[in-house]
Amino acid sequence: MARVKLIQTREDVAPEYGALFDELAALRGRISGPSSVVMHSPVLAKPWNQISEYLHGDSVVEAKDAELAVCATARHYDCSYIWNAHVSQARKAGVSEAAIAAVRERAVLGAGVSMDEALVIRFTRDVLGRNRIRGEVFEALLSAHDERWMVELTCWIGRYAALAGILNAFEVSPAEGAEVLPELPLSQDQRASRRPLLKPRVRQLTSREMVAPDGYEVFEAVSEGRGNVRGPFSLLMHSPPLCQAVLEVSNVLRFESLLTPYLRELVTIAAAREKDCMYVWSAHAPAARKEGVSDATVRLVRDRGDLSGIEAADRDAIEYTRTLLRTHRVPSELFEHMQASYGVPRLVELTCLIGHYGMVCGLLNACEVAPAAGAEELPLY
Repeated sequence: MARVKLIQTREDVAPEYGALFDELAALRGRISGPSSVVMHSPVLAKPWNQISEYLHGDSVVEAKDAELAVCATARHYDCSYIWNAHVSQARKAGVSEAAIAAVRERAVLGAGVSMDEALVIRFTRDVLGRNRIRGEVFEALLSAHDERWMVELTCWIGRYAALAGILNAFEVSPAEGAEVLPELPLSQDQRASRRPLLKPRVRQLTSREMVAPDGYEVFEAVSEGRGNVRGPFSLLMHSPPLCQAVLEVSNVLRFESLLTPYLRELVTIAAAREKDCMYVWSAHAPAARKEGVSDATVRLVRDRGDLSGIEAADRDAIEYTRTLLRTHRVPSELFEHMQASYGVPRLVELTCLIGHYGMVCGLLNACEVAPAAGAEELPLY
């Protein structure tokens, strides 16, 4: 049973959000799954949904590759809801039973799994488990496709990792009688503890002249709000519609969220540490201090230190982020305490924030984007 009331009918929302409910329900015929949780934050629900709408409607990643990556993500996060929603779609798209079985069982990729399927599975496992991509895997996929395809595949993985976080944290289960996802030990992938490569694997589109005309409007929107186009947006500009969707989520989380700037920056650096993302750390550790997070707390996050000596609110927020990204679950006691402290809408936004930066960190790590020279370091351990 879900930990909060799922918003599934028009009567579940306040009257002023009835039109929004109808608009989102019309896209898929109903509100279900992660959307039934995210609707607790109406200001976030529409832009959050637009990322999925782009990926499912217009992504250049072929259905076979996308659905296989989604299934591999569901397995990594032990998310039965996503597995059951997508394993049939993977089969329909042409994914082999051997590949599905290897993903489901966390098995070594052997006979029956094609080279193309193996590359997608390895890439997904690397993004989520190692926080760095083995060079031969990235290069093989890039040579077979292009930069936009690589950016979008990485976002498929990050997007469904974020959705799995919502579904697992709020304990949303698949329908009765759904295919069982076997309980297995957590993946033992070892982090690839190294700095990003000297040169990014995907071109960073940082000036208007580098962008095709159909991306000018999106480029200007990013630049206007941030003063430049860099970091994740310089990669996302390879796919302007996806960049626009991610920008809108980012803007809501930055400017319209119920979360305080202090909490937002604290959780962002906690996510950056768990994903070993030097770029996000270097951008947000100074911002966290500026919002009042103590230097001692920043160091504890950086060093994966013991949290027992810090303020309870900080400890809970960091622990929530750590457990969700490490174990893919949130213990009942911690969840209930967070819900009592923040209320459901804020806790939904907090969980979405963790997922959002998980996706951003995955993209930056996969494409090997390093922080600027002289930026604050994130130690390698």
